[in-house]
Amino acid sequence: MNTIPYRPAISDILIKASANDIFRAKLLSSPNDALTGLNLPPEDMTILAGIQAPTLKEYAHQVKTRLTAERS
Repeated sequence: MNTIPYRPAISDILIKASANDIFRAKLLSSPNDALTGLNLPPEDMTILAGIQAPTLKEYAHQVKTRLTAERS
């Protein structure tokens, strides 16, 4: 069984994106720009900025996939 590690900064970004339309649009269109200045741990920034997805659901799925693979 692959468990997903708890990463509070990543959880916070996904919550913010689900609650804030403007942030979500920026995260999906230009993740690096959306995340700049948010003081994320470097490894979380790498995961989040490297994802290109058309929807938040797909973005979250890709985050989950990367975190699960990281654990393997």
